[in-house]
Amino acid sequence: MAKKQFKAESKRLLEMMINSIYTQREIFLRELISNASDAIDKIYYKALTDDNLTFNKDDYYIKIKADKANRTLTISDTGIGMTKEELENNLGVIAKSGSLAFKMENEAKDGHNIIGQFGVGFYSAFMVADKVTVISKALGSDEAYKWESSGADGYTVEPAEKAEVGTDIILKIKENTEDDRYDEFLEEYRLRAIIKKYSDFIRYPIKMDVTKTRPKEGAENEFEEYREEETINSMVPIWRKNKNELKPEDYENFYAENGTASTSRWRISISRRTAPSTITRFCLSRSSLRSTITRRNTRKVSSFIRAAS
Repeated sequence: MAKKQFKAESKRLLEMMINSIYTQREIFLRELISNASDAIDKIYYKALTDDNLTFNKDDYYIKIKADKANRTLTISDTGIGMTKEELENNLGVIAKSGSLAFKMENEAKDGHNIIGQFGVGFYSAFMVADKVTVISKALGSDEAYKWESSGADGYTVEPAEKAEVGTDIILKIKENTEDDRYDEFLEEYRLRAIIKKYSDFIRYPIKMDVTKTRPKEGAENEFEEYREEETINSMVPIWRKNKNELKPEDYENFYAENGTASTSRWRISISRRTAPSTITRFCLSRSSLRSTITRRNTRKVSSFIRAAS
């Protein structure tokens, strides 16, 4: 199958990601989880205006699966999915392109938070992966497609098999080098820590199979390991947490998640006394909500706000 080429700015940005311009590589997981959450949100927004579509929050989740033997990390969601055209449009070009000059100007600044500013969160996966595979089935479609790329040389899109609506992102994690240890992104404890750090407030369950121990049946003072699916994030919105428990990075992570991505270029100067009410106003004024709301959907919107809280 012939490879398709990335657009010029996308290719340049992808090269930057592959060469790891961003020091905090762990941020890739936050970006992919954020995209997964957005995909589920889109189904909810659609349900606000489509009387034939119902939204049961319990049916929606994000699943993280690490396979050490095959060096793969999979991020799956039960969101709205993507068609073939959407895969090409969303992953083949930068979603919100800023000027290349701005990126060139800032790429030399170590640790500059370029991720999230131009719709490039997806590309952050290439900081830790040699190959990225996306298998997606769109809501209302009987067909699924696979998008795959090993870097700036291009990507392919072809038909695939997928039973349920949603998206699977499969990362082929890089091998370790003398300077970098990529194995950490296959470790259960490390993945849990990253999720708790950046994505604890995501409103949908982030599930992962975790290793636990229990007394071994028929044996005294002996234990055995077993695997069990567990929800890692608390799903408690930041404005509902005790303000005394919050740290400055909690506010920064929240704003980065909700579209104010340049938090590394300015310090969030919200006092703990006013932060919760400020964040609440920020959430309820998001344009994505306003663009979806109509007068006849007042009741549905009210239930959404309650669910989001």
